[in-house]
Amino acid sequence: MPICLLYSKVSAYTFRVLHFCKVCVLACPIFLVHQTFALKETAIGRFDISASLSTEYDSRVFGISSQMYSSIKDSVASKTLEQYGGTSIYALNEIESEDDIILRFSPAIHYTNKLRWFSFSGSAGVQIVQFVKNDKKSYVQPMTSVSIDFDESLKKRISNNAKIRFDMTFDLGQSVGTSVLEQDLVSYTYFMAGSNVRYNHSTKFGVGAGMSYSYRDYQTGHTGGQDLEAPYQDMATIPVYARAFYIYSEKLDFFTEYNYSKTRSMSVDSGSSLLNSATHGVSFGVQGQLSPKLSGDANIGYVQQVYDSGFPSQGSLSIGSGLQWTLNRKTSFDFDLSRGFTPSPQGYTMLNTTGRLSLNHRFTDDVSGTAFLSYGTADYTYAGDQGLGTRSSTMDSIGFGTNLNKTLSKHFNVSGSYNFTHFDRGKPVGGSETYGRHLVRVGLDGRF
Repeated sequence: MPICLLYSKVSAYTFRVLHFCKVCVLACPIFLVHQTFALKETAIGRFDISASLSTEYDSRVFGISSQMYSSIKDSVASKTLEQYGGTSIYALNEIESEDDIILRFSPAIHYTNKLRWFSFSGSAGVQIVQFVKNDKKSYVQPMTSVSIDFDESLKKRISNNAKIRFDMTFDLGQSVGTSVLEQDLVSYTYFMAGSNVRYNHSTKFGVGAGMSYSYRDYQTGHTGGQDLEAPYQDMATIPVYARAFYIYSEKLDFFTEYNYSKTRSMSVDSGSSLLNSATHGVSFGVQGQLSPKLSGDANIGYVQQVYDSGFPSQGSLSIGSGLQWTLNRKTSFDFDLSRGFTPSPQGYTMLNTTGRLSLNHRFTDDVSGTAFLSYGTADYTYAGDQGLGTRSSTMDSIGFGTNLNKTLSKHFNVSGSYNFTHFDRGKPVGGSETYGRHLVRVGLDGRF
């Protein structure tokens, strides 16, 4: 490579990093706000300020293999817009490298207030992200959330103050990130609202219910994906659940639950998309303290996916667990397992099974760490050509990683992590490919 061209590329990357640092420096007065504002109790509630700064290296920032990355750039770049009906579904002009260094800065303001049994909380902030190599993927996105909680419903399993409890949440913002399941760097604007209620009819029996609504507006253009010829579709999802539980003791519940979720494509031309569907599920489970050392929740049941466009429905065993085994005051194991259907904005269905075993250990009062092993498998179902029948593919993954966190002071902590995941992907039309993904991150977090 000519020296002048190399210097030009290095200078371009250096300029982007320096520009990002300049933005962070201009925003750093947040850290210097006097204590008259930070952590201040006022007549209308308490305000806190937080900020995080991190550097991350991602070897597969688009979530695809080198083979697919090269194939997409070589084959699709030669096609004209007319071959896509005048609009390209690929964001090829935004792809400059399959790996990248990502800089993130996220300042936010948090609000909390408690009025007798009601707790109000919310946050508003912004995330500034700079991709060093794929500069056109850089973005600034808002982050907002609001929560209303009656009698600390989100934290307490049993209420001593009231038989009826509920919580409400609202969230609005922008999400950009690598999706391993979609195999793409996905960007969308989202809105979410949800509510849960629980009624303890007696000291032994209770019922609960919940409903939420989420809407995602996907940005056009993609760089990979399980279905290369399918554009992203805006989607809305309405999950509903009803639960009956038996209070075995102050520390343990048994429950049965029914779940229903309806998903709709909000795009004008959704065709024979499998996105227009509904899921029905029934499960039985337990939650609370199962033994002096084992706590959490676990459930097992059956779930069925039903499509509006006449495709045959699918059924599967559903599993969920979030268990923690405490060995001593410094060491514990976490075991998480889940299995269920997930819709894709590209119009197909994913049956995902994921498991993760984590070891958590506190080395000193201010240093803690986590090491984990993970395994996942995804079964993809696509609509067949011209809407006839279905076709399928699979993807298996196995990974491991570690994370260290050190508390510097009551306001700051620093962390570092490394994750590696190996993928074995079966293509929809024969063949397979394997590849790995390395993810390294160093971050500094502050809260005032």
